[in-house]
Amino acid sequence: MKKTVIMALVAGFALPLGTAAFAAGDTPSPADNDPNRINVSCYRGLLKTVAWDRPNAVFIEDLRQLGYTYEEAHVIGERVCRDEYGVDDGAYKINLLKKILRETPPRR
Repeated sequence: MKKTVIMALVAGFALPLGTAAFAAGDTPSPADNDPNRINVSCYRGLLKTVAWDRPNAVFIEDLRQLGYTYEEAHVIGERVCRDEYGVDDGAYKINLLKKILRETPPRR
């Protein structure tokens, strides 16, 4: 059975304590319980450079639910979140993730 991947972009905003918060107005929906949904969620620092960018836990866990190991999910998340072309371009991040998932499917 082939799984369908639904992707959602969740913007993270930097807070003084180095945590990330979701954009105002984000409310849970029935699709949030979809095990095939991947929340592309990256921590963004205040700079345009990707010096502090990293995947948030929800992104890593969603990749793990698809069958990737923690290490594989972390590498994929780092690749997507730290790509400088993806700064302020959510569509780019989603397309990059789709490409990575096609080229390196989970091995389960």
